[in-house]
Amino acid sequence: MSDPAAARLLEAAIALLRAEILPQLGDDAARIRADHLTRLLRWSAARVSVREGGLRQLAAALGGPSTAAPEAARAEAEAAFSAALPQLLQRLSQGDAQARAELRAMVAAEKSFYLALDPDISGGSQVVYRGGRIDNAPPPAPAPGPVLDEAGLTAYLRRRLGRADVSAGELRAIPGGFSKFTLFFTLHDSQAPAPRQLVLRQDMKFRFLGKTVTDEFGLLGKLHQAGLPVAAPLWLEEDASLFGGAFIVSARVAGDANVARWAADAGHAGRACRELAAAAGRLHGFAPSALGYPAEADTVSAGACLEQDIANWTARFHRLRQENLPLLELPLAWLARNIPPALYQRPARVVHGDFGFHNLMVGQAGEVTAVLDWEFAGLSDPTQDVRFLRMFIAPLMDWDEFLAIYLAHDGIAPCPETDFFFDLWQQARNTIGCVEGQALFDTGMTDDVKFALAGHVFSPYLCVEQSERLLAHLGIAT
Repeated sequence: MSDPAAARLLEAAIALLRAEILPQLGDDAARIRADHLTRLLRWSAARVSVREGGLRQLAAALGGPSTAAPEAARAEAEAAFSAALPQLLQRLSQGDAQARAELRAMVAAEKSFYLALDPDISGGSQVVYRGGRIDNAPPPAPAPGPVLDEAGLTAYLRRRLGRADVSAGELRAIPGGFSKFTLFFTLHDSQAPAPRQLVLRQDMKFRFLGKTVTDEFGLLGKLHQAGLPVAAPLWLEEDASLFGGAFIVSARVAGDANVARWAADAGHAGRACRELAAAAGRLHGFAPSALGYPAEADTVSAGACLEQDIANWTARFHRLRQENLPLLELPLAWLARNIPPALYQRPARVVHGDFGFHNLMVGQAGEVTAVLDWEFAGLSDPTQDVRFLRMFIAPLMDWDEFLAIYLAHDGIAPCPETDFFFDLWQQARNTIGCVEGQALFDTGMTDDVKFALAGHVFSPYLCVEQSERLLAHLGIAT
């Protein structure tokens, strides 16, 4: 079968799925997974037809057609773009008009290619963060050894607690981010007045972005002791051989992470936003040593922390990428060269690193019961958290009111010179996460299609958006 014929078959299947099957699915999780499937199918179909069309346009933007085969020519063009970036950025900093024109042509060529793959590419990051969590995701495939079911968890609890009159029941798997498996369960204890609702958060068999629950446990304990809204961590199990990964067991808090439930109610939304502002302010008000970091961390500058952080993430991207991504190379190179000088004059503070509604538990009356997923926590400038929060808060609450509450609770005034820098850095880092998701899927580390979706579909969404935003920041029309 020819490539165009294969592409037409895929397009027909996608149209049928989206028009007649997706609307009939009553289960939210099934509907979202089916939507992910259609996006991957559409991406695959477009790749077939675009490859049949010949060379991608970046080759022309870099000096004309190549005599190599289409895929080889594309690889040559991408490598040339990456190699040219340092000099190109240097010329831009010197006001070179020709450099501006070259960069504009490169970004336009890349965008046109991605638009041919997926017309929705202009949706950008909003596509990635749309919606909330689903409470009935399937558990991961069982790891070798004991099974994490009622019998297996009960046996573990009896060994851990040293008692035979405890048991686990009502197990329910929920999403816990790309790198973690999260399980709600009930601890039945004959000596307790009532069953206890607990949460088990476990590493997957691979370390996504190098993160593990063992790095979170100490910080979670400090945060809980300080009265911040986090679930009380009860114990850390570091033996990954038990159920296929280390895990934390915590008390379960009230509420859920369904944004749609509370965001539509003005009263509940206002309360959630105000409480989130207070929580962020209190977090940023602590010196790092008060939250378990070494004493010398109290004197480290935010600029120095970011310099190392950008270098580490860029190295990870180069090590794990499955293909060249010029539209991620561009912002990473710019970020490394343009850390705002003011950040070297501001002390680093502990930041959450992924503050947003997707990591928020909210109760029935709009109260914030817990901030979730501290795996990206580290030392930076608080502006990093505050700028990311704005994307979520601004549609629901006056931003100046949010900032006033944040500052009244020991928050640190955002550094205005860093507004664009942190927006771009947050998105570049998230894109690297998508790239790693693709690597995990393409190399057979996982069969979960959400990782394929993140890398093959969402990373180009983010790459196009952040490159266009960088051009706008530099005053280059697109």
